[in-house]
Amino acid sequence: MAKSGYTRPPPVAEDAAALPAPIAVLYVANCGPAVGLTHDDVAAAFGAFGEVQGVSAADDSGARVIVRFREPAAAGAAMAALHGRPCGRLSGRVLHIRYSVPAPPKAPVAVSAPPVALSSSELGIPGIHLVQEFVSAAEEQELLAAVDSRPWKRLAKRRVQHYGYEFLYEVSSILLGMLIRSSSWVNCHLLFRKSLRKL
Repeated sequence: MAKSGYTRPPPVAEDAAALPAPIAVLYVANCGPAVGLTHDDVAAAFGAFGEVQGVSAADDSGARVIVRFREPAAAGAAMAALHGRPCGRLSGRVLHIRYSVPAPPKAPVAVSAPPVALSSSELGIPGIHLVQEFVSAAEEQELLAAVDSRPWKRLAKRRVQHYGYEFLYEVSSILLGMLIRSSSWVNCHLLFRKSLRKL
């Protein structure tokens, strides 16, 4: 659904001072794709009152739209002529029109970061050893460059490299006859992991 930046106004208030101020954007109900009217149809009908800059969905219903004029006067003329009346250019549908209001900004989603352990004792796993700064910044860049120099296998949502036996995603299993030769830096990494297990 296209985002217009505008939304449905609050319920009509008896106090005129509480109503949305006249602007160039209208909220129009009872027209849209769900009732057989395209956004182009709506733009053409409202274009009789002034330049229409765009028509977009007001929500997911398909029967309410936001109409944006260039000038507030054109929006006011359209509302005065069409609100509560059948519109011949829109299959005779009775339109319900009000001034729209800017959509409120979405609240940011709070993401809690997982705790970071800085020592072996903080991990709480018996027998585990945490080696600080085992790889230097320069070695890190060298490892990343080594990985990127090898071919990637592209999947639908990610890309992968296989080391050891190749994993076949089609059958969710490894191919026993396809042992991939590892490069020297991978072998060094595996030797280090084995040595840690002996600590």
